[in-house]
Amino acid sequence: MNIKKLRHPKESIYRSICMILGMLIWVALLWGTQFLAALFLLPIALFLWISQKFFQASIYGNSVHVNNNQYKEIDDIIQCVSRQLGLKKIPEVFVMNSNGTINALAIKFLSSKYVLLYSSLVDLLWCDRNQDKLRTIVAHELAHHAAGHVNFWISLLIKPAMFIPFLGSAYQRSCELTADRIAAKIVGNEASTTAALITIASGSNRLITQTSLHAFLDQERSVPNFFAFLQTILSSHPRMTKRIIAVHKFYQSELRQEEYTKPIKSAQVSLSA
Repeated sequence: MNIKKLRHPKESIYRSICMILGMLIWVALLWGTQFLAALFLLPIALFLWISQKFFQASIYGNSVHVNNNQYKEIDDIIQCVSRQLGLKKIPEVFVMNSNGTINALAIKFLSSKYVLLYSSLVDLLWCDRNQDKLRTIVAHELAHHAAGHVNFWISLLIKPAMFIPFLGSAYQRSCELTADRIAAKIVGNEASTTAALITIASGSNRLITQTSLHAFLDQERSVPNFFAFLQTILSSHPRMTKRIIAVHKFYQSELRQEEYTKPIKSAQVSLSA
């Protein structure tokens, strides 16, 4: 899979800006503090190693590790998606008790990769007859690894730029759009991809068959323009209405010639995937 081709145009722009500015800031900092940089290099590396070990102790001791012997249906999705993404090292995936919080995370400590699936999210998206909604979210998180969004060295390089007002958030939003595009490509089913996102927005799996996609997207018109702008530049994630619109545009532009089921053609599109 050509990850470079699937990157959202905004990510390519913000990524380049962050890398250039980050490199310049690092050079300026290290140039003036060469002795201090060398002095603190070993303690920083030691701190990162210790942090990783504490994380492993916590996650292995308090969450459920997904593998061939545990939650095999989820593991099959992980293995399949990882192969599609060409991941040489498949991240360790855990289902953790989220106490009602709906989320999923892609994390990397040095050379160790992880994906955390919150239990409430898995329960929300689970469907015995079709796991494309859950596949969408798994693909989204694995896409962050495949696209280098949590790569240690890249993250370290751009870290100074992330503190520049609004730039860091803009880059993070563009990364989310890229991950959505990669997940859409992998799932190849617009109705399922859309259903996964709108199910997260509503927080109800039961109501998804009664949800009008057209009415949901029409809510974007009710967002006050000025405050929509403020809300956007301060957020690390795009609004869900924006994400679904972006996914729809992606299917239209990139997958027009390919076969995918249930494309959005009207307000009557089914969300029962």
